[in-house]
Amino acid sequence: MAEAVIIGAVVGDAVSKLSDAIIHVMKTTSQFRSKLTQLHQTITRINPIINEIQKLNQLLDRSKQETDMFIDQLKGAEKLVRKCEHIKWNFYKRYTHSLELDDLNASLLRFFQIDVQLQEARDVKEVLVVVKDVQRRMEDRRLGDQASSVPLLKASSVPLLKGNVIGFDDRVRELKVLMVKDSGVDDCEVVVVSAAGGCGKTTLVTMFCHDHDVQGIFGGNIYFATISNTPNLKVVIKNLLQKNQGGQQPDFTSDEDAIQQWGSFLGEQKSAVLLVLDDVWDVSIVKAFKFKLPGYKILVTSRSTFTQFRKYELHLLNHQDATDLFRYSAFSEGGSECSNIPDELVDELVKCCKRHPLALSVIGGLLKGTHITNWHIMLNNLSEGKKSVLDFEDMRLRLARSLDVFKEGSEIKECYLDLGLFPEDQKIAATALMDIWISLYNHDEKGSATLNNLFELSSKNLATLLPIRKDFVAIANYCDENAVMQHDMMRMLAINISSQEPAEHRKRLIVNAVGQNLPQLPQTINARLFSISTDEAFSFQWNDIRTPKVEVFVLNFMSKIYMFPQFMRNMESLTVLIITNYGYYFSDLHNFPAPKYLSRLTSIRLEHVSISSISASILGLVNLQRLSLIMCKFYAISFALRNLASLTAMS
Repeated sequence: MAEAVIIGAVVGDAVSKLSDAIIHVMKTTSQFRSKLTQLHQTITRINPIINEIQKLNQLLDRSKQETDMFIDQLKGAEKLVRKCEHIKWNFYKRYTHSLELDDLNASLLRFFQIDVQLQEARDVKEVLVVVKDVQRRMEDRRLGDQASSVPLLKASSVPLLKGNVIGFDDRVRELKVLMVKDSGVDDCEVVVVSAAGGCGKTTLVTMFCHDHDVQGIFGGNIYFATISNTPNLKVVIKNLLQKNQGGQQPDFTSDEDAIQQWGSFLGEQKSAVLLVLDDVWDVSIVKAFKFKLPGYKILVTSRSTFTQFRKYELHLLNHQDATDLFRYSAFSEGGSECSNIPDELVDELVKCCKRHPLALSVIGGLLKGTHITNWHIMLNNLSEGKKSVLDFEDMRLRLARSLDVFKEGSEIKECYLDLGLFPEDQKIAATALMDIWISLYNHDEKGSATLNNLFELSSKNLATLLPIRKDFVAIANYCDENAVMQHDMMRMLAINISSQEPAEHRKRLIVNAVGQNLPQLPQTINARLFSISTDEAFSFQWNDIRTPKVEVFVLNFMSKIYMFPQFMRNMESLTVLIITNYGYYFSDLHNFPAPKYLSRLTSIRLEHVSISSISASILGLVNLQRLSLIMCKFYAISFALRNLASLTAMS
């Protein structure tokens, strides 16, 4: 691989020197300008093809003999061009040299029309041979099983592709070459797709899973798991195995037991298995899923490179694809508004987005359907502090400035910021947001205003609206079937915007407590919205603080036993309480405040918890109007609540 990289640099250097020589000679002499112009046009045309060839040669580990002939040809071409400077008045030499330039131009074109096409044909056939060999070996392992009995793709395990994906077809092809290449080791193979946040890693591996050739190799054995920054292995493996056990929930005693059960499951498979681990932050997660098994491949996405594994570095879009993606995000299909926006303005905005897919999608979406004045304002905002090199902080600032397109106090922007109350890489039920927005923004209880805002957030690429499975017969409101998700960069942006003021003065206070780290909270919290997220290892008691203005309290946790914070007794303004257990086990709730402390509470949403210990307190909430019980354990409770307008129970 290192040799291929060096060869690629040598070829690129030779092309650059030839192009520089042509430009230099054209400036110093006019004798061969038309011939040199043709030659320069040829070099310009073939240069992108050269770059593509070098990338594929790196993936295929081609030796330097592949490109020696072409490098020699480029060096000879440079010498021939340099000679033009010294031919002035000798008409015979001018004539013969002109013919040599014609021959050079023709030979370069012929090389790419014939030699390169033959090389590409050979490479494609080699890939097909590898694919066919993998298929044959896996077919032998089926032991007579009929391939038709296995579905091509488990729709429930691999995400669906969203919208029109631009600029990724070649990347899928390159990744296929890397994934099917035989390493010669009879063991699990790992490939890491690495890039900065928002570059399209998840999009690439999702497209890869849906590719026809990939499905032909792995059939129904394609598994997809989102890991995130604070993974719970028991939950991850439960979701992977549950789809293959008739919906029965596997039973684990520990993370190690869950991993061993995954290994046992792999050993029972009779065909190749592909496991996609998306958004991995720690290499130990990848190592945990490795098992010595031929045909078992792990495809990882991460912002880190994890140098012990083979990697595919995902680069930013080229200028044309970046422009196409921006136009797709900013203009309606077949709409006439694009005629009012000059191409030069579009090009400037694309440059400000630095060919970054997420920035192009979000900023294009924010400008969609707006007056040209907003486009100029956006350009001015993005041009401030313009850097020549993209980094994470620079992109975060650009995305933050792009939100200035919203007017002060815009409800849509407020709704976007509210999404930061929920954990990373988790679906947010539209009904949970509806409960919040009924209280804060006077939305209707049928959910039409909430759903309309979610559609707008999705159209502006600030969130992704997803359909979710309906497990009950009746639909109580427009939001029952929907959920949203946020890209982790957009979630962090929402949290950063909400955290610009000191903690005691924020409108939204969002606290993440991981492991044994107890965050320091101010003695008095004046936020209207308060969110606390804790992991499985968190076990501290919170300090008793004052929370007189909190109207919405969101608790996200993973522990088997959860103690409500003592300071909930001070939440005299609380109207909405959302409690979600994202852990493996049902959570037992303790220390729930007596009804007298929550007299204004109108809405409670409980998910994946046992409510037997708090049912008496719930029954005592005289102003409670909406109660949602999602995958909860409860025993013979009579919900005789005088003012209850909505009761939702899902198993």
